[in-house]
Amino acid sequence: MAGTEYTLTGFENYPERQRVVFVEPLPGTRVCGVCGVVPSRSLLLPCGHVLCQVCKDQIPKGDGKCPLDGMEFAEDDIAQITFKQSHLEQLRVFCVAGGSSCSFRGKLCDLKDHLASCCGDKVRCAKCQQSVVRSVAVDHYRECSADTPPRNCVSVKGVSSAIVKIGDIKKDLEGVRVRASGENVDKDGVVNGVNSLMERLVSLERDLTHVGTDTCGEKCVPSQLGVKKIAIPSGPSRFASKLGAFITLCEFTNVFAGYEALTGSRKEYSLATNNYTLAGYTFSLQCKLEKIDDEHVTASFILFLREGVWDCMIEWPFAKKVTIIVTHLRDQAQDVRLPIHMEGRKIVKKPVGSGNCGASTATLNWMDLEVKGFFNNKTLYVNVEFE
Repeated sequence: MAGTEYTLTGFENYPERQRVVFVEPLPGTRVCGVCGVVPSRSLLLPCGHVLCQVCKDQIPKGDGKCPLDGMEFAEDDIAQITFKQSHLEQLRVFCVAGGSSCSFRGKLCDLKDHLASCCGDKVRCAKCQQSVVRSVAVDHYRECSADTPPRNCVSVKGVSSAIVKIGDIKKDLEGVRVRASGENVDKDGVVNGVNSLMERLVSLERDLTHVGTDTCGEKCVPSQLGVKKIAIPSGPSRFASKLGAFITLCEFTNVFAGYEALTGSRKEYSLATNNYTLAGYTFSLQCKLEKIDDEHVTASFILFLREGVWDCMIEWPFAKKVTIIVTHLRDQAQDVRLPIHMEGRKIVKKPVGSGNCGASTATLNWMDLEVKGFFNNKTLYVNVEFE
């Protein structure tokens, strides 16, 4: 399959950053000369080079020089070029998914329907680990002589129980909503109802993490649950501070290794968490340790938005109020609430690739955290709240 591959951006009916292989190369005026994407709106400089808006925004104000040839330009000299989607969709493309195994060669507007039925892509056989074309995958499995790997199973009984619990929680949640929207709101009743729901959700989450274990020899169904295990911190969780807020527990492990690394001329060290998901947004945290002098070390927390599976279903730019709650192991009254101001395009935009820039809290005295008993087995717990 010959052709030229491009990445689309800014077109309404196509996923952001979708890769497309065009039969013929696109005109230079359609392609950003710096990053190579095909934007719905490009900027033509007087020198003839074309930039997308993202690359143009990286040129410092007052610089006015083309990044490709150094020629100066004025903002008034830039011409905007719009790539109409109706024109884009008439161009001929190849099927990216099927590659050389697929004979599709048609208009871009027909590609979506083709992909729904294309079987030219390759999959990996779970028995022999070889790549096979999906259109013949069933025949391959029937003839493959390699040993069948053990299947991950989900307990049918466990799943059925979870479905019943979810139904009960939905009913009670509707009851709480009705009480909260009434004229004479019983605040204590609403709070107690929400707390009860949270406790049941935690219990349900715990049940679901173990639902893949078939301990009784009961009937099982194949599952992918065991393919990727998600670590759920078991430390001091907190309830959200108000209705409509979301909260999750995060953990920094082996924290003393970071503190001990601040020796000699080294003044800073950062600890990092895994990725977490809250209210549909995926994020990670860093704890930045900074050595002021031999007696003083400060800690601040930085939140980074990351690419996640729900990004196409949630609102961008990110606009929620964020609070980091440094969580005491036994006494909730000693928790430290640190707000984070999520501001700036590079912080709140929809993440791509390695993720966004981070936003930081104010600093804390690291020694105070140690003296007051915030650490447990070299682990520091923080709850993150979005509202």
